[in-house]
Amino acid sequence: MKLTLAFCTALVAASLAAHAADVTAPGAAAKPAGKVAAPVVPAPAPAPVVIVETNVFKEPGKTFTNGVDMVLLAVPGGFWAGEHLVTQKEYSKVMDANPSQFAGDSRPVDSISYEDALAFCKKMTAMDIEKKKLKEGYRYELPTEHEWEALVADAELDTAVTSQNASRSGTSPVGSMASNALGLFDIRGNLWEFCSGDDSKAYRVLRGASWQDHIEVNLRPEFRWYCKPDEKLNTFGFRVLLRKTGA
Repeated sequence: MKLTLAFCTALVAASLAAHAADVTAPGAAAKPAGKVAAPVVPAPAPAPVVIVETNVFKEPGKTFTNGVDMVLLAVPGGFWAGEHLVTQKEYSKVMDANPSQFAGDSRPVDSISYEDALAFCKKMTAMDIEKKKLKEGYRYELPTEHEWEALVADAELDTAVTSQNASRSGTSPVGSMASNALGLFDIRGNLWEFCSGDDSKAYRVLRGASWQDHIEVNLRPEFRWYCKPDEKLNTFGFRVLLRKTGA
């Protein structure tokens, strides 16, 4: 009888101990059943978005290509000069018109007046500022006579489009002859070039001779052709400069 009571007491104690082991203490985590879940790794933060501004003005360098693909070269004096006379393609892009008698995209625009040339410079300045090709403080202009004389450099008549040695019937594409030491084409010949001057005077000045000229005196670089501000001939053209305001 004593043995039986002791056995029962031990059995009850073992049962109570097993039951206690299965009870989760308050606040304690329950034992996971089966496989243990892998820890959750947070996704990396997205890389910051960098916005690259592609239409930012850059100061013109030694060579500057503007909004109508006109090439201008840095020249002594702190400004840039058109590599060529203004072409019909360039003029049409700005003015939506082409008055030239000798048609051709790569030919210089002819049959324009001094007033037409000024209007072109003003409109092209506004267009390039709007496109952020230029910033405020830059402008296109006609060269003064003094500036034009400096641009002539070493240009010779044998690299000029004139009728000195053979009669011509019109203009030639820009750059069809050799450039001068500054890299400028047709600074003499092809078309007379308008120069800026005193607007209070009744006349305007052109320099450089044209495809039609053959008389020796007219071909001299110092020779001047005079015309009215609104006069247009198929021997008239122009070249532009780019400069900073006040330069």
